[in-house]
Amino acid sequence: MQTETLYKSPGPASFAVTDERLVLLEEVDFKWLMTGQGWWVDTERLHTDTGYASHLLHLVTQNPSAALRNCAARLQARLELG
Repeated sequence: MQTETLYKSPGPASFAVTDERLVLLEEVDFKWLMTGQGWWVDTERLHTDTGYASHLLHLVTQNPSAALRNCAARLQARLELG
């Protein structure tokens, strides 16, 4: 007897969960990389104060750490901050 496996494409809700998880991972990476540079990140404020978030993300554009700059760029894109 052969069973057939049906593929159901993920709906919009699953994309939202995936996006939230990716943002969380980016934030964790960003926070640890910033800590390694001696900068503390207030994650609650990162979510509630766009000026604070933009300022932190802009600070790292001058940082010599390519990993931190790349992480900040990905986080900025995910948070849709200019």
